Amino acid sequence: MALDTHRRKISNQKRAGILRSAKKHFLKYGYTSAGMADIARDADVSTATLYKHFSSKEELFAAIVREVAVPAGDYSGAIEAGDTARDILYRLCRIYLSIQFDQQANALMRVVMAEVPSVPQLAADMYEVLGNRRNDSLMAVIDEMIRRGMLKPHDSAFGARLGGGMLKEVFVWPALFEPEAELPPDADEKIHRVIDAYLALYGPDAKD
Repeated sequence: MALDTHRRKISNQKRAGILRSAKKHFLKYGYTSAGMADIARDADVSTATLYKHFSSKEELFAAIVREVAVPAGDYSGAIEAGDTARDILYRLCRIYLSIQFDQQANALMRVVMAEVPSVPQLAADMYEVLGNRRNDSLMAVIDEMIRRGMLKPHDSAFGARLGGGMLKEVFVWPALFEPEAELPPDADEKIHRVIDAYLALYGPDAKD
């Protein structure tokens, strides 16, 4: 039992090292130019060990996207006692933008955009993780806010996409064309303007 536990620990450490190395290589060289042998060497594992964990470069890249997006799929702690609707929406916006900027989702999106013509499945994988799964989690928070009367009843699927779309328009799309882009100094002001627009449509006192 102790030996099995030790082996799993070593295996998990090697997998984590491969992911760190691969993320660095993909961001530096792009998907096509990043070599699996180079990634293995940098992670201090054999190529055979790398392929034991990830059967292809595409699977390895998809694993990196999933790792980056783990927090994007979990907004379960977004509602705290005593929160107003604005408090919750602000927290959602900050989590969303942290994934894009702090967890390098923007950088990975640049890699995918450059490779779409030759490897279109990469775009589909990223959209599934950073698009559909994130929206499902956002919908759950919106539905709970509706249940509590903090928002008026509306289509939470559309609401999640609308809110995410505003954040992309204001923050994400401009950053995709600047590799070193960071959140602007007036990020809070812009976030609250996005929230104002959302509450104007779906706040409890919003007119139909």
